[in-house]
Amino acid sequence: MPAGASTSERVIELPATAAAAGVARRELAATPGIAGELGYKVLLLASELIAVFVAELEPRPDGVLCLSVHVAPERVRIEVKGDAPDVSMNALLHSSETPSLGGMGLQIVERMADAWGVREREIWFELSR
Repeated sequence: MPAGASTSERVIELPATAAAAGVARRELAATPGIAGELGYKVLLLASELIAVFVAELEPRPDGVLCLSVHVAPERVRIEVKGDAPDVSMNALLHSSETPSLGGMGLQIVERMADAWGVREREIWFELSR
């Protein structure tokens, strides 16, 4: 995104199933301003955040997750919102026994993101552009 470019924001509804990460990756890959090494990191980290939510969920046709994408000249912010997992985020972060439940994924997010955090029903990260 060239200097002086405006911020873009989009919210994408995802199925609350294992298919959510694939849908998110396709949507993110088609988002202007997300490409190259930054794009690789965004796709990887977003997939890890989504895994935290869907690992514990029973697939429901009516269930949804919301992926919020904020692309600004100086940073990209991704937020994943949905029904909170029954496992605490702190437990997921420090888990090495169940990486499929997000333990290793959140460790990856912690190492690669410039900033990240957890709020009730939401996990987010930011990367500098």
